Amino acid sequence: MLSQKSINALITLVVTLVCGESANLLAEEKSRAVTVTVICDDDDAKKMIRDSLLKHFRALRDLEVVEKDGYSSLIVYAEKTVNDPRNPNGYVFAIAHINSYELRLAHKNLGGIDDVKVRAVRTVAERALQDETGLLRHINVAHLDELPNEKLDDLTKRLVSDFRERQKTS
Repeated sequence: MLSQKSINALITLVVTLVCGESANLLAEEKSRAVTVTVICDDDDAKKMIRDSLLKHFRALRDLEVVEKDGYSSLIVYAEKTVNDPRNPNGYVFAIAHINSYELRLAHKNLGGIDDVKVRAVRTVAERALQDETGLLRHINVAHLDELPNEKLDDLTKRLVSDFRERQKTS
């Protein structure tokens, strides 16, 4: 069985060889449709973080937040720090940028090609898209001493700005 790294490399190679003109047709859509997911056990903190992220996304004209089937995703996992005497109200954040653009191109462009390897790549792409997954493009961490709105707002503004800049290069 192929490793995830081999599958990712194979998909990238096939997409590069097959996609050609489709890349141009989907370029505008690629840069627009994004999903935002916040994972947090505290519902109030989760809402606060998501609202702050969405506020900064709404200010952008080149990205549109969608609920499902985005070409890229910003995933923010927030967890309250535990047993930290210096930051008893702190939060740690794990931030991931996921891209499904190449998977969508592979799935679309490999349809109808009757080759065992091509069908295998198309099947992998199809399953990943059904599971709303993609390729990890960037991961980072952050920490806040607490969640007042102004500190959180500064953090989410930086997260959205970084995400937007990375969309231009991926």
